Amino acid sequence: MMRRPRAPRGLALVLLGAAACLPDNPVATTTTASTGESESDGSGGALGLLGCDQPTCTFVVVSQTLDDRVDVFEVSDGVTPALRGRVDLDLKPDPSGLQTAGNLLDEPYGIALAGGDLQLLIGHYPDTDQGSLVVLPEALLADVEPGGLIAASAFFDGASFTNGAQDLELKRREAIFAYPHASGRLLVGVFNNDIRALEWTTPSQLLVVDPSLDGDAAIGAFDLGGLDTPCLGAWSLIPVGDKAVALACDGSESVALVALPDDLGTAAPADAAAGMVGCGAGLLSGQWTTRFLAADGGTNLLALQTQLVSGPRLWAIDGACKAAPSPAPVAAGFEDVRVLSELVLLAPKSGDTPATYLVAGGVPATGIYVIRGGAEPQLCGEVSGLDGAFTPGGGTANAPYALALAPDGVHLAIGAGPPSNPESSEGRGQVLWVSLDTSGIGECAIAASEVVELNAGLFSAGDPKTWVRAPNVVEVVTRSGGGR
Repeated sequence: MMRRPRAPRGLALVLLGAAACLPDNPVATTTTASTGESESDGSGGALGLLGCDQPTCTFVVVSQTLDDRVDVFEVSDGVTPALRGRVDLDLKPDPSGLQTAGNLLDEPYGIALAGGDLQLLIGHYPDTDQGSLVVLPEALLADVEPGGLIAASAFFDGASFTNGAQDLELKRREAIFAYPHASGRLLVGVFNNDIRALEWTTPSQLLVVDPSLDGDAAIGAFDLGGLDTPCLGAWSLIPVGDKAVALACDGSESVALVALPDDLGTAAPADAAAGMVGCGAGLLSGQWTTRFLAADGGTNLLALQTQLVSGPRLWAIDGACKAAPSPAPVAAGFEDVRVLSELVLLAPKSGDTPATYLVAGGVPATGIYVIRGGAEPQLCGEVSGLDGAFTPGGGTANAPYALALAPDGVHLAIGAGPPSNPESSEGRGQVLWVSLDTSGIGECAIAASEVVELNAGLFSAGDPKTWVRAPNVVEVVTRSGGGR
């Protein structure tokens, strides 16, 4: 049972406490050109939102969850990082840009790229208590100049989707957490509760979605309430190898581990969901936030529990849902660390060497921290070289929230926003692209050798399409050359 009121999901960065404290190490900071023009020397023409004229292209895709927009930045090798373009997802239009009145917030959240099509989970369309999957075709995404905006009117007429765009109504509350499985099916974690309620008592669900099908036939649902430890208020969804997924369950202070059937990609979605089995692991109950976890590259998990009044708790969870708390979750010198957000695997477990993770730290000790995994996980270091990185020019300090590690393992995308009241903030959040020096990983010593603020110079107070109030989902995606 829940004990405390929760902030709306669009306010996921709302944290009460002292102002952020920044590390003292110097930082090499680079800003992008405000024009958003790429230096790609391929075919020379506009490449659209996700086109690629090199052997491999890398993009940072960001859901601006309070601003009803998705931003795409190119960060490919040999190309000056820049804004490729934006997609307006203000499907219930709010000319003020605030998205705080009535049901006007649409809330783009989970992101997946299927071929050249962009799949987006929209938390509050068609209405606050019902979400949808919106698929934007590659041809539509190609029709944008560098740094430009694809207006919602290009694919939505106010009542239905047009120009090849499609939507699938998921008919569930806050179906927003996405994992694109290699089979081609999209797995979706469903929070399934009113985020504003004092208690979150409805079991969550894990959906199997086939975007090529229509209506109810496209969706299969696995009830997470049927686990030995029921999952209420599922917040995040991660893969555990290619045969399982795990969810952090904030309402029940637990973790759910679900094994996927072998016929996930071929059975009807309802049959695939019926073939799932799982277990739950109960963690500490009380005034804890249980929202983030990561796998170690194998079948074991690291789960976080945090709160403002004491240090975080770290849990080692095995493939049978046996959970063990770390006896020393925080190393000496990091006693001020409180709120932790998204967690990513930096280096998988290898032999007797435990996995290493990076985690976003909010107030009062803002930064990116290093966690050594294993049977007794511990927050053991802080990424150096980020001094001042979370304070944009002309703005106040932000706090990192969303993380995504690039496939090369040495670049990190960060979404950072106001540490309190983002809905009333000016909109000077940040999307950062950080180059990492991992040579000291054995000593928990990771350094940021370069920091690029991808949206530097793009903010305009009078233009809501440039606001960055809650960049709560970031993904790093790569494409092979020839995708125009």
